Amino acid sequence: MSSLVTKLLPLFLVWYASICLASSVHDEYSISNLDLDMFTSEKEVFHLFQMWKKETEREYQTLEEETARFQIFKSNLKYIREKNAKRKSPNDSRLGLNKFSDMSYEEFSKIYLHEIEEPITEGNNSQGILNDASCRNAPSSWDWRTKGAVTYVKDQGRCGSCWAFSATGAIEGITRIVSKWLPDLSEQQLISCVTSNKGCKGGWYHKAFHYVMNNGGITSEAHYPYTADDSACNYARAQKIITTIDGYTYWHNNPISESSLRCFVYKQPVSVALYVTAEFKSYAGGIFKGNDCLGIRSCKSNHAVLIVGYGSSHDGRDYWIVKNSWGPKWGKQGYILIKRNTGSTRGVCNINCFGAYPIKGNNEIPALKLATSI
Repeated sequence: MSSLVTKLLPLFLVWYASICLASSVHDEYSISNLDLDMFTSEKEVFHLFQMWKKETEREYQTLEEETARFQIFKSNLKYIREKNAKRKSPNDSRLGLNKFSDMSYEEFSKIYLHEIEEPITEGNNSQGILNDASCRNAPSSWDWRTKGAVTYVKDQGRCGSCWAFSATGAIEGITRIVSKWLPDLSEQQLISCVTSNKGCKGGWYHKAFHYVMNNGGITSEAHYPYTADDSACNYARAQKIITTIDGYTYWHNNPISESSLRCFVYKQPVSVALYVTAEFKSYAGGIFKGNDCLGIRSCKSNHAVLIVGYGSSHDGRDYWIVKNSWGPKWGKQGYILIKRNTGSTRGVCNINCFGAYPIKGNNEIPALKLATSI
């Protein structure tokens, strides 16, 4: 390690001097728009690392820590370049630098991902075959963002609370659809008060729906702000109800067809779980095919997201529009396009295996005849 520090110290001093003595021509650019193949030498890659640090506001306590992070950054950069070199179409997924680029996949997984155990259900599992006549004439593309049913992209921070963000997103969406207003709901209430989940160590969105039903509703982000921790439930804040749900429907560990999932999404935003890989971690654009997931032989997941629509590219590739909870600077302004109609039963990275949506008023799809929690 000391030899690496000795080697990198002159590069650091050169970079620091250049910042002090001249304005950087890169300040007007985002690192996500840079041609990463331009940075080939050790000095150039180190300069790219410093640009990345500035844009992500990353600070390290010691030079030894910075040196170690630089080595991980280089490894991730190599992985990104290798993956991007295999792209055959402009619509293929593109990887890029983001706020996770100084973290190994193993470290990232321990903080942000939790391989979720098969849920112990409070209600009935829904595994029926969908055949809803109202979906037969559904448009070829649909986006709940354009309908005003999706809130801004949020950031879960260093807390494995993706399940809470997926759940609030689904409830926010159905509230807008049924009640004609879009709330900004409290993820922290779910993290702190849903005792059947594990807070920042993972959980299930359908258990969040179950809690919201039993609690008589959920409060707003303003009433119960996000703190990204496992703090005790504030029952007084949790009773400042602003919206409710009447039930929920879910399926787990038994994939539904993509046409069925499309029908769900046409009706409302849908919570799903999938398996996140290193490729997903560095996603920056295009249609994600999940090649790193091809070796997974069973339904398992480690991350929850929200499907808010679907569409097709100009060359005929179908995709889901998926809202993530890693902030607006990840992916495509916080979203990822995931390939659909792949012919795989489980879908890309098991996206068809686990899912749920809340019921509010008479929004349930009667023709589907799916069991619910009620």
